[in-house]
Amino acid sequence: MKLIKLNPAEVSETKEVPGLLNCRIDYEVKSAKGRLDYAGPKFTPELWHQVMSFFRWTHKEMQSESQVRLYVNHQLGRWGAWAFPQEARTGMNARELPTQETPEQARQRFASWQSEPSDDWLYFGTVHHHCSASAFQSSTDEQNEWNQDGLHLTVGRMDAEQHELHARLYLGGHCFETDLSRFWPVDPALAAMVPPAMRDELARFQMGAKVTVDFPDAWRTNLVEVKVERRPLLPEPRWDLDRLDMGRRSRFRLDEALEEIHQQCAVLGIPEQQWLAELTTLAADDVSQVIIEACLKHGVLPDELLAEITPGSFEGA
Repeated sequence: MKLIKLNPAEVSETKEVPGLLNCRIDYEVKSAKGRLDYAGPKFTPELWHQVMSFFRWTHKEMQSESQVRLYVNHQLGRWGAWAFPQEARTGMNARELPTQETPEQARQRFASWQSEPSDDWLYFGTVHHHCSASAFQSSTDEQNEWNQDGLHLTVGRMDAEQHELHARLYLGGHCFETDLSRFWPVDPALAAMVPPAMRDELARFQMGAKVTVDFPDAWRTNLVEVKVERRPLLPEPRWDLDRLDMGRRSRFRLDEALEEIHQQCAVLGIPEQQWLAELTTLAADDVSQVIIEACLKHGVLPDELLAEITPGSFEGA
């Protein structure tokens, strides 16, 4: 697996002539090459499908993201996953609650992995989903993950028959591209039938399949509805596109717009089906398109237009 993001580092050099001068030179590392080889255990299909089934349940029942933590035990040669207490109905956000795990809860977690409590279990990654949006690493994901060693996965298109996956592995703040065939038990006979470069795609396809299994009841009870004070949305004074980075890839801009809509509607208690229906109506209605294009072109908001219009008549320019 190839190094794709470098954790910025500095190297210092000092020179001194006693009684005369002292010199310090700081070097900032701009680029580096590196590779990572993973030789640990692979996920069991049962464990992975538990995670995916939990995600589909939270997407359907809670209209929000959720996450699980990943643990690996190289002594036992297997992975474990656990959904710790987290907020429900958060839209496109996954937020764990700052609660201390009790000894009884810890025993329950280890028991789900058919193991006695042991320090051999290493916290080594996370998995979360992006509801109906695509799988990508958001800026929030990157900020949360860069200092957490391990495998980090995002699952997208939870309402589809085939889900998407985005994967990265962080170690010491450095990010490596991830070949998921190293973590997923692709059938050896099937793997031998495809070129090595395609095994990652094969693993992602199999991991994205919609297979429903049961998952621990504790994961359901760990989804906690937290009452949040609703604050009115304050729109920007203008639809000012000049300050946007239009050079960014269109897909990223689309995904982040969907993420913001999902999050804001969740705060207002608006279900996903409702805003999706509204978006469909806007996209299909010619009048809506004319109004939106005019507002974007002239940098005004719809409510400003309404305030300008005298009831029953239009004022001349």
